[in-house]
Amino acid sequence: MPDGALAQPDAMTLRLPATGGEGDLRRFVRLLRQGWRWLLAGGFGGIALAVCALWLVTPAYTAAMVIGPTARVGSAAMGARVPMLSGRDSAAMAEPGAGDESLSDFARYLELFGSGPVAEQLARDSRLLQALFPDRWDAETQRWRPPSGMVPAVKRALLALVGRQDWVEPDGERVARALRDRLVIDMLRSGPMRRITLRHSDRATALDLLGRVAAATDAHLRAEAARRSAAQIAHIKDRLGAVTVAEHRQALSDLLLDQERVAMMIGVDLPFASDMIQPPTAAALPDWPNPAVVVPLAGVAGLIAACFCLSASHALRDGRAGEAAR
Repeated sequence: MPDGALAQPDAMTLRLPATGGEGDLRRFVRLLRQGWRWLLAGGFGGIALAVCALWLVTPAYTAAMVIGPTARVGSAAMGARVPMLSGRDSAAMAEPGAGDESLSDFARYLELFGSGPVAEQLARDSRLLQALFPDRWDAETQRWRPPSGMVPAVKRALLALVGRQDWVEPDGERVARALRDRLVIDMLRSGPMRRITLRHSDRATALDLLGRVAAATDAHLRAEAARRSAAQIAHIKDRLGAVTVAEHRQALSDLLLDQERVAMMIGVDLPFASDMIQPPTAAALPDWPNPAVVVPLAGVAGLIAACFCLSASHALRDGRAGEAAR
């Protein structure tokens, strides 16, 4: 290569190609300057759409509460439900905690919160169903009806095309789905406590729903524990009637006393699987959707869309000009 000659950049270099002595970045900036009216239109258009959407969307209140596992020690604790033994027997009698092979009461509480058998129990309450599905309840006729509107009508038409129909009266499965869409469970500071939030258009209903779901979940786990304890007590008593060896009868009697203590502690009027650290609370004004977040983001989205349209139209003009030059 002769001295003073410049090497041509190959395809692997990071140098921007130049057209007419002008780089791509400068061309893009010049394009934005020339199309500033379109940028303003896009930004204000996004803001206008966001404002219209905020007027159309029903604002909602966010009810929140903080829960944690029930304490076993301390002045505010319920106390150990299972007798604390020593030695080899304690391994079989101690209540298991969270782990790979065991499941604590609090883990069951979080898993069943508003779902499964808890939702089936909640579905028996007509007032709760009316608050959870207000668009399907006709207060005048006191009957359930299909929701009105274009989107539900289109959904019913599509279901009719395949020989199916939309549901009318809610059941346990529908309650579980509705709660799953509304409930959010977040971990607090990497600890055992959880913050549970629920949104609803009515503040009092949001607070009532959250509290009732929490109470129903705890009551279900308490009833299941009482059923298991009663079954174990009945089995031990049945074995006592058949065993005649004194040592065996003594061991069964001790086990029966322990199980009766467990049954007694289960019946204590205290939280069973979850302590309510902070009861359900909600702001006095609706907090969703937040206009301070939605409107600026919509404006930025409008600007980005306008930039894309300007770039696309400029690229099309350049392509047509190149074809015409050939």
